[in-house]
Amino acid sequence: MLNLPNRRPNPDIKVYSSRVPTPDEMVIVPAALLRTGTAVTERLNNSVDEMWGLSGDIGELMQGVNVNADHLEILTTAKGCDAICTELGEYVTLKPATTEKKLDREADVEGKMMPVYIKSHYAELVIEGVKLEVYGDKQIKVGEWEWGDPIFFTPEYTYVSGGKIPLVPLSLSSELDIGLGWLDRVSLITDAVIQKHHQHT
Repeated sequence: MLNLPNRRPNPDIKVYSSRVPTPDEMVIVPAALLRTGTAVTERLNNSVDEMWGLSGDIGELMQGVNVNADHLEILTTAKGCDAICTELGEYVTLKPATTEKKLDREADVEGKMMPVYIKSHYAELVIEGVKLEVYGDKQIKVGEWEWGDPIFFTPEYTYVSGGKIPLVPLSLSSELDIGLGWLDRVSLITDAVIQKHHQHT
């Protein structure tokens, strides 16, 4: 998933006590993203058999993480990417193809900043003005290290009026962020998990 040669992710992550969020910390999913995400999910749930789920900022936001999202993102397999683009073909603006890109943010590996690259079977769609990025068999590489294995996950679900929406689990997002040294993201996920636990106790 994420190749960390001779290094284990740092498990010493600060855990925050449960508390009521302030107004600035309230999580709100933008209406356009929720509406489009629900419509996309309804179509894909009935047509795509491959593993897939909302990921990135929107996937975390829908699980209570206090981040900003301005587009939809789906993580799936290469076959899943092709299937999604077939089902939503009228919205495809960039056809599926193997793509590599460097992320804007670097990894913090024991205090040393290193570039992060991702490789995937990638496509883009625009649905009612909302951009959708689809990543199939996504791999991550830090610096000159080897590529990690394609990311695999078992989706978790949130339920909205339009049905159930599959999501990349926060545990996987946290694991990847720990490996990249993005501890601020890990803290946001930790807060969301604590709040969710608090709501169910």
